[in-house]
Amino acid sequence: MKDIIKIINETVEYGYRGPKYLYKYRPFDKYTYDMFDKNYVFLCMAKNLDDEQECETSIDYQKFLDLESNNLKAFALEKIMDYLSGYTSKENLEEAKRLIKSVSKKDGSVRPNFLLDIYPQLSDLFPNIDIAPFINYIVDIPLDLNEDIKNKMEDLVIIGYKARELVGICSLTESNCIDRMWNENYGGSETGYCIEYDVSDYELNKYIYPVVYSDERETNIILNLVNQIIGESICSFSNNQIKADKTHYLRQFLIKHTLWEYQREWRLIGEANAKVIAPKIKAIYLGKNVTEENKNKMTEYCKKYNIDLIQR
Repeated sequence: MKDIIKIINETVEYGYRGPKYLYKYRPFDKYTYDMFDKNYVFLCMAKNLDDEQECETSIDYQKFLDLESNNLKAFALEKIMDYLSGYTSKENLEEAKRLIKSVSKKDGSVRPNFLLDIYPQLSDLFPNIDIAPFINYIVDIPLDLNEDIKNKMEDLVIIGYKARELVGICSLTESNCIDRMWNENYGGSETGYCIEYDVSDYELNKYIYPVVYSDERETNIILNLVNQIIGESICSFSNNQIKADKTHYLRQFLIKHTLWEYQREWRLIGEANAKVIAPKIKAIYLGKNVTEENKNKMTEYCKKYNIDLIQR
């Protein structure tokens, strides 16, 4: 998972980091040749994807911040500590989280002075970096947090609550020989086809990201937004010594349960229900049970546009 998140971050910063070819499984339907003739791919509304919990979001300040005391929650501090995972051992990071829990109140919040009290132990656990600015910054977060969130609340509401209706996704995959994809609705029980796209020079490939498969997903957009704000700030004050994860918000649209891991999915993300220019088609694969009518029609199409046609 960590490697995939690294790819997502690098894509945001530098551009596409995926395979040269990606694939799209489809049944033959009324849109098949419309898509080919007009050279587009369709970005399905997120709420209409196969997983009913796709891109679900919630807003919960209390998970991050105790509104009465204005103290950060231990849960949030543990998440923030993950920014330092590359600067110490896994065991030291877990010990740091245990220390944070040890000074948290019954309501799960942590007073700033308590965090300062465990600074010496935390410093020993992260010998490769100067952790003092990091701790001081965390202590001051509640003072600055409300203004940051207020400034972005409009985007938060629009993109967050309405994400499943506003965000469009075209699902692609790394392979043309995934039997479950052929035998389920995607490939029409082997009566459909699979398009091989060359995305290496695709003009929209900077919007293609790998899916992260996880048994758990964080739907709280407050936490995701604040993590992103904090990450950017930490990167700035540490003179890029601590690298920021810029994709907390984006990952809202890229996480699926591990039950779907067999799909090896990549996603082209854009506006819901948009028809965007398609990548160059290198080949089309036909399912084992394709009808003669569909086979003949696809043969004519591929011959016309000089596309390789391959029967499974």
